[in-house]
Amino acid sequence: MTMEERFESIMKKCKYLQTHHDEMKNQNAYLRRPLGEPIKQRKAVEIPEFEGRLDPDEFLEWFQAMERAFEFKEIPEDKKVKRVALKLRSFASLW
Repeated sequence: MTMEERFESIMKKCKYLQTHHDEMKNQNAYLRRPLGEPIKQRKAVEIPEFEGRLDPDEFLEWFQAMERAFEFKEIPEDKKVKRVALKLRSFASLW
C-alpha cells in the first residue's frame, strides 16, 4: 500500500467513526428525553383536600388517595403529617 492509499483508508475510517459518533449522540439524546417526563408528571399530582364530614367511606377514599399521592410523589415519612395538615379544611382542620 502506498502512503496515499493508507491516508485514504484512514480518512474513510475517520468519516465512518464521525458518522457513527453523531448517530450515537442523537440516539443518546433521544433516549434521555423521556426520562424528564415522569418528573413533570410527579409534580402535577395534587394531594386532595378533606373537610371532615362524618361519612366514613368518604374519609377512607380520601385517605387512600393521600397514600397513592404520597407513594407517587415519593414523599418521605417525616413530611407526610405536615402535608396532610395543610389539606384538612373546615372541621377536619380542628383535629
